[in-house]
Order: sequence, then C-alpha cells, then structure tokens
Amino acid sequence: MEFDLIIQGGTVVDGSGAPRFTADIGIANGRIGKIGNLSRAAAAKRIDAAGLIVAPGSIDIHSHYDAQLAWDPYCRSSGWHGVTSSVVGICGFGFAPCKRTDEAHERYMRMMENTEQVPYAVMKKALPWSWETFPEWLDYLRSLPKGINIATYLPMNPLLSYVVGADEAKRRPATAAERKQMRDILHEAMDAGASGFSFSHLGAEGNSHVDYDFTAMPADVMAFEEAYNLADVLRERGEGSVQALIEIQGMDLSKSVKEREFLEELARRAERPIIHNMTSVDPAGPVFHRSVMRWLDDCAAKGLQVYSQAFSIRTWIQMRVAEYNAWDSVPIFREYSSAGLDGKLRLAKDPDFRRRMKEVYNEEEMGWAAGSLEDMRLIAVPGAPQLERNVGKTVRAIAAESGQTVIDTFFDIVAATNLEAEFRPKSNDPNPDYYEEIFRHPRMVIGASDGGAHTKFFCGGYFPTDFLTWLVRDEKRFTIEEAHHMLAAKPARLFGLSDRGLLQEGKAADIVIYDFEKLSFDHEKYGRLVDLPGGDWARAVIPRGIRFTIVNGEITHEDSVTTGAHPGKVLRGVGGSLPAARPFTEMAAE
Repeated sequence: MEFDLIIQGGTVVDGSGAPRFTADIGIANGRIGKIGNLSRAAAAKRIDAAGLIVAPGSIDIHSHYDAQLAWDPYCRSSGWHGVTSSVVGICGFGFAPCKRTDEAHERYMRMMENTEQVPYAVMKKALPWSWETFPEWLDYLRSLPKGINIATYLPMNPLLSYVVGADEAKRRPATAAERKQMRDILHEAMDAGASGFSFSHLGAEGNSHVDYDFTAMPADVMAFEEAYNLADVLRERGEGSVQALIEIQGMDLSKSVKEREFLEELARRAERPIIHNMTSVDPAGPVFHRSVMRWLDDCAAKGLQVYSQAFSIRTWIQMRVAEYNAWDSVPIFREYSSAGLDGKLRLAKDPDFRRRMKEVYNEEEMGWAAGSLEDMRLIAVPGAPQLERNVGKTVRAIAAESGQTVIDTFFDIVAATNLEAEFRPKSNDPNPDYYEEIFRHPRMVIGASDGGAHTKFFCGGYFPTDFLTWLVRDEKRFTIEEAHHMLAAKPARLFGLSDRGLLQEGKAADIVIYDFEKLSFDHEKYGRLVDLPGGDWARAVIPRGIRFTIVNGEITHEDSVTTGAHPGKVLRGVGGSLPAARPFTEMAAE
C-alpha cells in the first residue's frame, strides 16, 4: 500500500495560522507523506473527514502523568481532547533520580500525593520502582505502552532529595561537591533524553505545595543558587529549557517581584528558554495577568528568553471533604484534612473545632486557596434527601435561610451526608476580554492542564475543547486557524519539538479530527473514571464531537473510545524560541 492511512476530504487547519483548505492527508510510517488529492492512492485504511476539522494534535507542556502512565496509557483526561504530546516532570515533581530504598520510594510517592493529589495507594500498586537514575527512569517510560507522546524534565525535588536529602535540603544550601553532582546528573539525564529541568519556588508560607508533614517541598525553599547551578549546564550544552512555577494569582506582589528577578537572572545564566508558570485570570480584574505581560515585555527588551504558560480554561473545583481538597494550604483546614475519615466526621460534628475555625477563618484566604465556604455551591447530597432542596444554592444562601453561621452550615451538610456532599465554587462568568489579551501576547503559551494531578477535585486536560468551543466558536475571539497555532505549533516551537505541531509533509502524524459544531462537554459536573488500580477513581471530562485522535499515524481514539493502539513515543524537547511580535504595551495603547 502507498499509505497506511488516508484522511479524506477534511477541512485541514495545518497549525501554521494559514487559512484552512480542503484536502486529503496520506500517512505512512507514522508521518505525513502527502497532502493533496489522494482519491486514486491506495491505503490500508481511510477516514471520511468530509465536514470535519483536521488539525494537529494539541501539545500540553504542563502535566503530571508521571505515575498515571503506569495504568492509563492514553492519559485519557488529555488524550480524549486531542492532546497527542504531553510533558511530565513538571513543577519539580517526579520519581527520579531515586535511591533504591523503600524509604525513598515512600517519600517520593507521599510528595506526589500531598501536593499533586495522586492517590498513594494507586501509586503503591502501580509503580514497579525498577529505576534509580534518570536514564533508567526514561528506559522505564519507553517500556510502557503509550497512546500519547511523552517528554520529561528532570524535576528538582527528586534531584535535591537524592543528592542532599529531602529534609536536609530544606535546612541548608547544597555544598560545592553536591552542586557538581547535580550538574553531572543533569548532563546524564539530558544525554539520555531529558528536556531540561523544572522546579517550583513558592516559599514556605501560603503554599499548597506541601510535603508529607505539611512543610514546604525542598525546591520551594531552595537557594536561588541551586537553580543557577543547573542553568550553567544548559548554557554549556546550548539546549533544553526550564519550567519554573514561581507565582500564582493572589500572591503578594513584592514576593512576585523578587521571584521574577530570580527568573531573569536564571535566563541570563542559562541563555535558554525559561517558561514561567503561571499566568491566570482573576475574575475581579486584570491586575495580575497584565503585570505578568508587562514583565514579559520587559524581559524581551532585555534580550531574555522568558515566556509564560497561561491557565486557559473555564475550570472549576468540585470537592467533597472525604478526600483531598484544595484548601490544605490553609492551616485550620489542613488540621481537618489530616484527621482521616473517622476524624473528619468527628471534627465536622465537634463544637470545639467549629469554634476554633470561626476564630481563625478568613474568607479571603479560603477564596485564594480554592474558593471560600461562603461561595461554595452545593451540587450533590448523597444519602441526605432532606437537603435536596438546597442543591444549587451557595452555602452563604443556605446559612442565611437557616440563620446559622456559614461554618456551622457547611459542617452540618458534611456531617448529614457522611462526608459525601459535593461542592463547587459559584459560577463566575469569565471575562473573555482578559483571556483574549493573554493569548494574543507573543510570549504566552496556552495550556497548564495539570493533567493527572488533583484527581479527586479537578480535571484540566479538556483545555483544547474548552478553548475551541468558548473563545473560538461562541465568543469568536480567535479563528480556528489561530487556535490550532496556539494549541500545537506554538508550544511545539517553544519546547523544541521540531517535527510536531504542524500538518506538513514529513512531520509526525499527530492529528485530531472533530466536528466543530458538535464539539462540547458537560460544564456542570465532572464525570468519573473508576478503573484505577485498586478500584480507585478520578474526575474526568468526556468530550462530544471529537471523532478521531491519531498519534504517530495510528488511531488511538474513535469517538472517545480508545482503540488499543499504543504508538506513543518518548520525545525530547531541545528548547526553542517564539518569534517577535507586538508586545502587550503596544496592543493596549490602541
């Protein structure tokens, strides 16, 4: 056969930003062999794509599928939504290098559980711990069946834990000998296929990145010099990039300024792309995201390769207090969350605990963490039919009707449902003007799905579907051509995946095919995946309207059903740059 697969008669959006066109695409040996009229060509299989959009698969450069790949080859939270390549080892979290001891394995899994809310029991069942070095970890990733391409950074928390010690690294800077060892490990990792290194640096206070004992993670309190030390390796090699989570919306601005200066110096030392995380939109106003955009303009003027990844979706937190929740950065709620199931139910009913919570409760602090109790909307009350009349109301409204305090109302609901009540923040109408500002900035990259993390209260892998339905189809802020450039070609170029992100002859055949008018998903409630090891479950968003996803020329999903094909590869991003364009300061002046 001339081709393994022909996609026939689709509307091709090639990712370059050029106008769409109708054509056939012939795929052979995992690559695009021909784009044109292939009506007479022979193929082992054909897809009739008439009336459908044919576009490059999306590339997500911020996910946490490090563990999930062991039980979910498709990383379904993302794979369902046309993501064909994803980056792990993000924010300094991962599993290598790791000493071959039960204690080290336990510690790394607790780190991943406490901060990224990947269930410990699931990891315990699924991870073989057959590696110590980072090259051995990459060998493990290559050995796994994959329905998605994976690239990885060397994460700083395992690196510091391996060389200095997880607890020791929180108390002191590394020695000269330890820094040399870390440089050697980064060289070794990149020789084997790593794409650079990653870390978060959010400090010890007001930080949801917490270790098993609720102290900060090693990288979050490390000396700046630890990152500069590794930046020297990237400069020496002339390749790779750095992913750095240094600020989140709501952080004290003076702290943000200091952290941004840190990243500027890191960019000077590395002479490589630094991918700042993360930019997000505050519904209350544009102060935060515009401050980031102006800072990116300033970095560009200084000749520094600093970019930012933006949280790009209309997402929500959907919580029940039986499991992990997003309030754990708040000390009084951390006490509650660490009490275990029986303890949580006891505390929910305990007048003394409620009294202590009322004394220290701060609506603004809780809002910054995940949403205040006041603004949580009750969406499910299993086992408590007497509360059904309150479903859809906020805790504030329920409290006002009953004449109780918000805290008493919240914990009464929790107790009445035996911890099973589900809440989500009240709907905020996101301002599309702000999102358009962000994504028209030349140094902003779309994504930050956090895929694989926060499994019991969040799911972000659906960001391509949300972007296409909301900001393209409904709001008409971007064209389909612009959208697929931002979803695929732009992150591929910045991360350094030269053969991905575009539908062009010779490129890898990573493709999504969908019905633009039928594209949708449930905005009200997350679904559930209940097939994790040990019978555990995770939140999920299942799309409608995505007909096929193709990875390296093989169909991995058809109408959201996995096919059993495992064509995914371990990729290596060498780092790149984005073209110059008008900065935000000029755009805003118009």
